[in-house]
This record gives sequence, C-alpha cells and structure tokens, in this order.
Amino acid sequence: MQLRSLILYSKSGKVRELEFRLGELNIITGSSRTGKSIVLDIVDFCLGRDDAPVSVGPITKTVQWVAVLLQLPDTRAFVARRLPAKGKKSISTAMLEFGSALQPLPYERLANNCDSDELRQQLGLRIGLGDVRSEPRPGSLQAPFAVHLGHAAPLSLQNQDEITTRSILFHRQGERDGGARLTSTLPYFLGAVGEDQAQQQHDLTTARRLLRRRQQDLKIAETADGDIDARLHLLLAQAQTAGLIPAGEVFDSRHELLDALREAVRFPPATVTEDASQAETNAGLHARRTELRAQLAEISEQRQFLARQEAEEDSYTQMVQRGISRLRAVDLLPPGTEPHSGASACPLCGSHLPQPDRAVEDMHQTLNDLQHQLTSVRTVRPRREQTLRDLADLADIAREELRGVEGALTSLAELEAGRTRFLAQAEEQAFLRGRIDAHLSQLQGTGDTYEGSLLQARAAAAFAQAQVDDLEAELDTDAMQDRLDHALNYISTDMTAYAQELKLEHSKRSIRLDVRKLTVLADSDEGIIPLLRIGSGENWVGYHLVTHLALHRYFTLHQRPVPRMLLLDQVTQPFYPSEVAKDSGSPDVIRSDADRNTVRGMFELMYRFTNDLEPHFQLIVSDHANLPDQWYQDCVRYNWRNGDALIPQDWIDEHTP
Repeated sequence: MQLRSLILYSKSGKVRELEFRLGELNIITGSSRTGKSIVLDIVDFCLGRDDAPVSVGPITKTVQWVAVLLQLPDTRAFVARRLPAKGKKSISTAMLEFGSALQPLPYERLANNCDSDELRQQLGLRIGLGDVRSEPRPGSLQAPFAVHLGHAAPLSLQNQDEITTRSILFHRQGERDGGARLTSTLPYFLGAVGEDQAQQQHDLTTARRLLRRRQQDLKIAETADGDIDARLHLLLAQAQTAGLIPAGEVFDSRHELLDALREAVRFPPATVTEDASQAETNAGLHARRTELRAQLAEISEQRQFLARQEAEEDSYTQMVQRGISRLRAVDLLPPGTEPHSGASACPLCGSHLPQPDRAVEDMHQTLNDLQHQLTSVRTVRPRREQTLRDLADLADIAREELRGVEGALTSLAELEAGRTRFLAQAEEQAFLRGRIDAHLSQLQGTGDTYEGSLLQARAAAAFAQAQVDDLEAELDTDAMQDRLDHALNYISTDMTAYAQELKLEHSKRSIRLDVRKLTVLADSDEGIIPLLRIGSGENWVGYHLVTHLALHRYFTLHQRPVPRMLLLDQVTQPFYPSEVAKDSGSPDVIRSDADRNTVRGMFELMYRFTNDLEPHFQLIVSDHANLPDQWYQDCVRYNWRNGDALIPQDWIDEHTP
C-alpha cells in the first residue's frame, strides 16, 4: 500500500489534489503554518481512524471532505471521509471504492458507503491481513482482539510530537491501550507468529484458562470429598444426641448414613401437646390447696381461742380455790352456831352479843357462791376438751388432704417441666433437621450423584489437560521466540548501521529494538542504555528515524502485511530552532557544521533507503528543510513558501466573512 494522491474537497465543491511518486522519497517543504503536518493527519484519518486529527483552522473552515488514492498490490483504492460536523471530534462513516485504473472521484459522487471498521477490514485484506487474532501477553488485562489495518498504520506514521520524544517510539503509543496493542501485534507483523499460530495461541490461552477452572473445580470437589465423611459423622452424633436417630446405631457405608439422615429429616419424632383436662385439674388442685390452707388456719385460730379460754379458766379456778380454801375456816366455828339461826353469839367465844354478827353468814354465802362457780367451770371443761379433740381431728384430716394435693401438684409440675424440656428438645431437633437438610442439599442429592460429580470433575480436568498438552505440542513457543529473535537481530543490524552513519550517541556498539517496552536499547561500556536515558533532541529524532527505516526494510523484504510507506513529519525540527530558520529551510541558517551535516545525512539516508527498495517502498517527509542539492530538489513535490500552502488562499477568502 502506497499513497498516489491526497485530495481535499472544499465546502463549495472545489478540489485540491496532491500527487506523490510511488516507490520514491517525496518531500513537502515549507515554512511554518502552511499545513505540512496536516498531510499525515489526513492519511491517518483515511486509513480508518474515527477521531479526525485535524486542528481547528483553515482546513475545518473550508474543507468538507478529505480523500486518498492508494496503490494496492493488485488494484487501487479511493477512500473519502467527511470531516465531523462543528462541535464533534469523531465520525465512523466512510466511502471506499476499488478499481485498477481508479482516479480521484469528483465532489458530486462522494457518498458514504461503509463504516471505519469495514474500511480497515477491506484495506487490510488487500495488503495481506487475514483473519488474525492477537493474544496479549500472559498476565495482561487486555482482551484478545482481531488484528486489522488500524494496528499496522501506526507503524507507518510519525508526527512532529512523536518523532522528537524519548518516551514513546511509535505513533499513538501514548494513547490508552496503544502501547499494549503494539506490543501484542508486533510479533505477528515481524513474522514470528503466523496467522494459524496466532489462532493456536488464542486457543492455547483459552484452553489454559479452562484448565485452571477445571483444576479449581476438582480441588474443591476433592476437598469436599476429603471431609464429607467427617461432617456426616458429626451430624450423626448430633442427631443421636438430639434423639433424631437412635443412639448407638452404626452404619457401614456412606449410603446408609445418608439414608438415615434423610429419614431423620423426613420423619421427625412425635411432639407433645398440652392437655386441657390436665390444665383444669391443675387449677382445681391449686384452688383446693388454698381452701385447705384456709381451713387449717381457721382450725388453728379456734384451737388457740379455746386454749386461751382454758388458760383463763385455770387461772380463775386457782383463784376461786384459794378463796374457798380461806373461807373453809368458817367450818371451825363451835357447833350450834348455825348460820341464819338468829342468835347473837360470838363465833369465836360463844358469848352473847347485843347485836347479831352477820359476817359468818356472809362468809358462808360467799363460800357457797364460789363452790357453785367452781362447779360450773368444771362442768364446761369436758365439752371444751372434746371440742379441742374434734378440732385436732379436723386439722389432721385437712393436713392429710393438703399433703395429697401438694403431692399431686408436685407431680403435675414435674410433668410440666418435662413437657417444657421436651419442647426445647423438639425445637433443637427442628434446628438440627434444618441444618442436616441444608448440608445434604449441598451434596447434590444422593451419595452416588456426589461421587459421580467428583468423577466428572476429575475427567473434565484430565480432558482439559490433554487439550493443553496437544496445543502446546502443536504450538512450539520456543520456535516462535527463535523467529522473533532472528527478526530483531536482523533489524538490530540495520539500526546499528544507520545510527553509526548518522553518528548518533552510543551507536558504536549494538542498537536494538525492545518489542516488550517499545523503546530503543543501546549497548555501551556503562551497560544497556534505553532511549529514555539518551540525551538531546537530535539523538531522539535520529533513533526514531533509524528504527522505522530498519523496521520497514524488514517488513518490505519479508513481505509482511504493513503499508509500504512511511510518513515522517518535521524530522529536522531540533536543528531549526527559530521561525526565521524554519521559513528559510536553508542549511546555511543552521548554526554548526555538525548539525548541517546531520541534517544532510538524514535525508541522504532516506534517499538511499528508498532507492535500495525501489519501487516497493515510499517515503513521504514533511519538513522545513530545503537543501540545495539537486537530488534533494528532485524529491521535493511541494514547496509551500511565498503564499503557497495546503489550503489555497482563494478557499480561505471564499469562506472568510
């Protein structure tokens, strides 16, 4: 793939075409702000990039469509892209036409007929990019992807910001996933990995992922199988303790144990419910106990009352008996002196008294009263003693009945406590049954099914391992690495020769490309020096140039599916520091002879490079330099100075308010 022409279509329908020679060095020279750098951006856009990499300015104000006419191995391709509308940065539509004698189409025929994905696919097929998959390096988070023209195009472009930096080596390497995709695809573009090998590598990576999953499944199954018996016997012990399975029962196999546990889950033991008559009996006994206790309390009060009466009677009887004992002295009076006789005689001496003495009579009367009272008290005592005996008998009967009632209540309380314990045990059994059921459900049904799953896991792991072994046998990674090393050594030889010709720093020994880190490495007495540690912009530009020339020489000579062109922008910018120097482009404005020799040496290298590969490689350089050498002037296709530029002035005037 080489560039025959680049076409601009103005918003008014005017056409501006830039023609390029195939298989030669094409130079666009000019002063600053003439549109030299936009040429590379337009080619990048027309090769399928969605983002339109054109800066806001004359082109966005005047141009509506951009197009390229590409020379393919067996035909030509016309690609046109409409620039995004104002305020938008990307567009995915495109126009693609093929034809062996195709010429740039007129403005009236421009119309979208595909998208950017189809554009890259169709152009990629024309340069030999088949259905290729790229497999990222092991450990990468990047997903596998299909290789297309969008991965080859960055190898053919170097804009002015990229060619003078030491941190990146390739076009769009600094964008998100840009470096990772270049690292993944470079081995394929270098021929170390063929199309079938790329697919085999993808299949091998997929098979290894599957093998890791199968091995993990097998590990889980074996771990589960290793402790399943221990867990089942633990559940058995808990079930026997809880009464779900008879204690002491022994099972000879896992199947019998599983069946027993399932039976324990399926048929729980009978539960006990509270009897209503029992509750009624319990309430009646409590009421009777209360009545008996009240009755005993009442009997006790009556007995205490009778006891107090008896004590009071005893005290009264003793007092009456003392009185009677004192009054018994009246019985010592002389005979013939009787009470109530009417005689007035002294009771002691018997002499006649002038007045009758009634003391004896009163004493006799009192004695008789006391004797009557004592008789009354003694008459009541037997009845009270009988009452006390009757109360004692009633108390004994009540106490006996109370002991029976309390015994019955104690028995009922023990029954209730037993029922409560049974209910607690039933709750514990229900919890254990749920736990056993959950565990059995994890065993995937029967023991046979579980053991079958283990056998299936082992078979699946063995089959996955066999697939990996077969793919590894088919895909010789050592051979791929040997091919990659061979390609890099081939490229390193050219890089070293080109770097020594340009007299770049640290080029006395070997210069090589690191495809993993996407940088240049230089061997020196101090060790291996990466491009990041090599100083000066002149060296950075030089190493970019020699790397891409060496790569494309390899791509061309080995017929790799990469565009046969390289677009470079501002390769001499470190040597033209001022705007005056850039406008002139003459080597005479460069300060030192060494720098002038370096600039001339770079263009001489590019000139010889294209001549050596003619007509199979095209080099397009946009630069300030305008060397007076005849060979250089023969390569100049456009010199944009003194008012000439990519966008004609009449286009700008036409769209200027």
